[in-house]
Amino acid sequence: MSDGAAHTPEGRWPLVEGALVLAVALWALGFQLWLPSTHVAEADYQAVAQVLAKEARPGDVVLLHPWWTERARIYVPEGLPVVGHLHSDGEDLTPHPRIWVLSEPHLPRADEGGFDKKFLPSRTKVGEARDFGNLRLTLFTNGRFRPLIFSAKALLPQLSVYLEGPDGARQSCPWTGNGHRCPNGKVVAAEWHDVHFEPRPCLRFDPPGGPTKLVVELPPVPAAEEVVLHTGYTWERASWVQGVTGSEVGLEVNGKVAPLSVPAGVEARWTVQQQGVPDGATVRAWVQAPNPNARELCLEVYGYGRAP
Repeated sequence: MSDGAAHTPEGRWPLVEGALVLAVALWALGFQLWLPSTHVAEADYQAVAQVLAKEARPGDVVLLHPWWTERARIYVPEGLPVVGHLHSDGEDLTPHPRIWVLSEPHLPRADEGGFDKKFLPSRTKVGEARDFGNLRLTLFTNGRFRPLIFSAKALLPQLSVYLEGPDGARQSCPWTGNGHRCPNGKVVAAEWHDVHFEPRPCLRFDPPGGPTKLVVELPPVPAAEEVVLHTGYTWERASWVQGVTGSEVGLEVNGKVAPLSVPAGVEARWTVQQQGVPDGATVRAWVQAPNPNARELCLEVYGYGRAP
């Protein structure tokens, strides 16, 4: 009986489980032995920093790949912007004519092929990639580049900010030196916020509630080919559906409105744009939400020129 039982499926399970545990243990041991080979030496970080300090031009940007190549960020020369976050390989990086890709191709899950699929369209490599130990530095021209003509964030002190009732009556939100404080206590200020897992430099934009709008009006702007508005709920608020409402956003150029509905319960970064901004145009952006609870938005407004 005991000899027959040894050949039953139940009798084989301990052997299968033992083999699986052994396989996992061997894989873990191999991974731990391999991991130090991905280490980046201090001298390699310094060498990359020297190249960037010498060769980077105004308007350049550094893109980290994979995005968790985070330690490299502290070695990038001051004044040279660095981008590295979830989905950053798909960013247009519109205001930047050249992109330095600083990568660690030997890191686990670096996925070079997936990166190339998202990043390479409309980009052209300049020269050859340069390796510094486990770091790789590659320069690209950005075919998605368009010159930045103006932005709401850069014009923050000059913005006209106010609450606008349905009858058109306005309550000013005066400049305090750090932001525009409205009569309801809310402040429109330049801050960093997480929108759909991306850190964004934007204006904090809280709807006042009911039919009243919060409005930012730019000073008369230079001519631009296009004005673009990006927005989204900050942090995890986009996923909330209980006790909240959606928000209505508008982008106006000389009174012409491009509307945008930002629904509750949908995690996304939303975009609306208008073409052909004449010189001296009045550009406004506004938000309105029946229930302002947890409707804090991150607002970006950019005017772009024609692609070279």
